[in-house]
Amino acid sequence: MNYAIVLYMNDKKTAMVTEMIKELAYECGSDYCLGIVPHVSISAIVSDDEKAVTQEAYNLSQKLKKGEIQIASIGIFNPLVLFLAPVVNSYLIESNRIANDTMLKVSEIGNKGRYIPNSWVPHIAVAMKMEKEGLYNGFKKLSEIFSPFSAEIDKMALIKWEEDNPYQELSVYDLN
Repeated sequence: MNYAIVLYMNDKKTAMVTEMIKELAYECGSDYCLGIVPHVSISAIVSDDEKAVTQEAYNLSQKLKKGEIQIASIGIFNPLVLFLAPVVNSYLIESNRIANDTMLKVSEIGNKGRYIPNSWVPHIAVAMKMEKEGLYNGFKKLSEIFSPFSAEIDKMALIKWEEDNPYQELSVYDLN
């Protein structure tokens, strides 16, 4: 199975980004992100032992701390993803390192190694799986509605990813 460790912003900023996602869904012609909590993925792993992954995720939640991120720009993973880009700061770098060090004790690297330290591009996807015209329209709209902001990271979640059910929240943890 595929899993991810993700960071959640506080409720106010999550609601703000969710509203952006709703506006973009219409412009892009894709509602794919509507059912996904806005987040920054910090680890992607593969394991057949869900119990071990769940236990290690709990252990990780005791190591990670709350932190502040600055969302400074927008971006595209061509051709299918529009995202908000946080500034890569020491909080994100350290969270990514700790998450991978912890979770790889009970799993293997997932998602082609795109979430391991020094290969990872932190992002918050706001629109995905659209046609080229939708990407253009979505980028135009996101350019109009986006302003840089800061957000507190206050939760971590363990997500299970299956092709027919791509965003299953298995556990959500408050960070200290």
